[in-house]
Amino acid sequence: MIINEVIIFFDGMVIGQDSFIRGVAFCNNRTVYLIMKTVTLSLIALLLILVSCNHISSKKADQQTAVPKPLQDDIDDYSIKKSRGDNLLQDIYADQVGKQPELQNLENLMKHFYDGLPDSLKSFQVYDNKSNAYYRSTNDALNNVQDTVLRDRLRALINESKHKYLDTIKRFSTLMAHIDSNKIKIEDYHTVLKIVTTLPIIETYQYKNLPDIKSVANLANEAQRLKAKTIQLANKH
Repeated sequence: MIINEVIIFFDGMVIGQDSFIRGVAFCNNRTVYLIMKTVTLSLIALLLILVSCNHISSKKADQQTAVPKPLQDDIDDYSIKKSRGDNLLQDIYADQVGKQPELQNLENLMKHFYDGLPDSLKSFQVYDNKSNAYYRSTNDALNNVQDTVLRDRLRALINESKHKYLDTIKRFSTLMAHIDSNKIKIEDYHTVLKIVTTLPIIETYQYKNLPDIKSVANLANEAQRLKAKTIQLANKH
């Protein structure tokens, strides 16, 4: 529920019907009424509320127009300085994660998923690795059997056992395939999210921070004059 009007009572007293409004202020789309005993106190309180509202609005505006930390030239954060230019996409995205709760929530969910992935799969992977290791060992053992008829019978027996095992773990294999497929999608769309989140930011930076061309133009003219002078002296000698 959004409260559009706020009434402030002072002096710790319940105000009766004969009391009257001494001040009105509008703060963040809400109407604030001040009911007080004296006009002087009302005006002071009203002034304080207006100053506070202006400070909050100004702070929000500064946050919206501020240059993200990874794009600041006077940054003091060594870790960002070190990676800036190598992975500026990641740096800007990390900066936005700290500012947008929905991105932070997603990153927390992804961390929970990837941190829990090894433990969740560990039991099955150990089980599956032992079974596969056994079948590899039996195949190696079969190579030592000289009787070809006996060796073929044993190989058929082992193959039958392996097929039974694969049927036993079929549900696990299906779920593992789904996990792997979803991981690919998660990683792909995570990259998409990083790009669509940061692209408007770098474009805004490019638009608002284009350097003055004067110094570059002066240098280009100087290079032109220097080239002409060099050619002139080279032809003279």
